[in-house]
Amino acid sequence: KADKEKRDSMSFFDKLQYGPSFYVKRYDDDNQRVYKTIPIKLPSKWRNDLNYSARSKDGRVLFDSLPADANGNQCAALLLKRDDEVAQANTDPKKLREVFDEVLPQFSALLDDDTIENVAKKPPSFLPSFRYVAPRLNQGDRTVI
Repeated sequence: KADKEKRDSMSFFDKLQYGPSFYVKRYDDDNQRVYKTIPIKLPSKWRNDLNYSARSKDGRVLFDSLPADANGNQCAALLLKRDDEVAQANTDPKKLREVFDEVLPQFSALLDDDTIENVAKKPPSFLPSFRYVAPRLNQGDRTVI
């Protein structure tokens, strides 16, 4: 709106110098993923300065774990499709444990039952949808990141 008002007040030559109109292209998210965060404590034999990642063959589950401190604590994100049964709030902890045992057994062993129960109760968080901004990343004194 601000860009249109500014352009409307310009002469033809000013518009040429100013460049094309600013716009944001929003894309439909046809494969939306949600995530749940999971605290993990790594065993002392594991390197605690690495990211750990895994995914299922069918793409149902994506798992990324990042170092949170120098003491072996990690913050993991379990990414699932929005309509996945275990992606919902208050899902059955037994079903979530089954997913970990089947797809992520190396990480399942690191999660006690209380952690699994807390993650199962937790509502999902949503990733931002993708947008394209053109022809520049700023509009006046605002910047798009």
